[in-house]
Amino acid sequence: MHKNITDILNSTKKNNVLHVFLIVNQASLIITKMIIDYFSIDKNSYKLISLRSTDTSIISSDCIALKNSQVNRILIKFFNLHPISNSLLKKIHKEKRRFILYSSWCYHESVSTPSIEKMLASNLCIGHAYIEEGQASYRYSDPFSTSEKKKEVSSFAETFKYLYREDSLAYIGIDKDVFPGAPKDKKIILENFSDIKNSYTPLLLGHKRIGLTCAERRLKRGEWKSMLMRLFKHMPNGGVVKLHPSFINDKDKKNEIISLFKDCSPENIILSDDKAIIEIEMLYEPKILVGSLTSLSRYAEAFGSEFIKVDLY
Repeated sequence: MHKNITDILNSTKKNNVLHVFLIVNQASLIITKMIIDYFSIDKNSYKLISLRSTDTSIISSDCIALKNSQVNRILIKFFNLHPISNSLLKKIHKEKRRFILYSSWCYHESVSTPSIEKMLASNLCIGHAYIEEGQASYRYSDPFSTSEKKKEVSSFAETFKYLYREDSLAYIGIDKDVFPGAPKDKKIILENFSDIKNSYTPLLLGHKRIGLTCAERRLKRGEWKSMLMRLFKHMPNGGVVKLHPSFINDKDKKNEIISLFKDCSPENIILSDDKAIIEIEMLYEPKILVGSLTSLSRYAEAFGSEFIKVDLY
């Protein structure tokens, strides 16, 4: 770890710098919590922005949540405007403080993410850092020059080439193999897992086997039931099933898949509480996770649990 990186982050306390975190999933939520605790960032010195309806309550329920809007979709798609970024910057600028932006990768403007380029262009932004978000953070990607022309349009890191700007301050994660293309002297590897346990009450103690559904976008609407049945087949002794956030965040989709689950699930398999965070549950006791390829396969190995890969789509 480069000494200057930690010096910069530590110096923000005396310089009244605001830390702005874009939290896209539970993995990035955990990293955010660990950063806040490791660098002793005061609650008045950070702002949480929940992307894709990520629950931030293990840190604070006081967050900025993006609202899906058809108007925004039209402004972005047909007029190449930045309604999400502009709205967030307006809220951030009210603080009248310089800020550091934390993001999983260099998002473009969409209904669920702001444009990182637009956010970094703010005259109050003094830099940015990348935080681990899961499997995508372990994919090799060379940092790109800001002078490069980019015409990619994607909402998912797995299909994106230009993930990280070369002018970032740091790359922060919990495993030495994270961000394989990043300069080693810019990496910060955190190990303060006890801080996470102190902020979370386990919801799945005693439930050894946990089934994980795949993302909704992987399936056609008529394939949801067959996906569940494949999962149940690998849970003969029962357990709990955790729905992917893409099913939970849409009310209609959630109601439909819960109805399907009730119709076809064995009596010894139940649905998990939506608020359960599997990465943290594994810090309390070893689990056996069952599902398709996911970042949890890596975390299971790191935290002393087991992952059984099943083709669900």
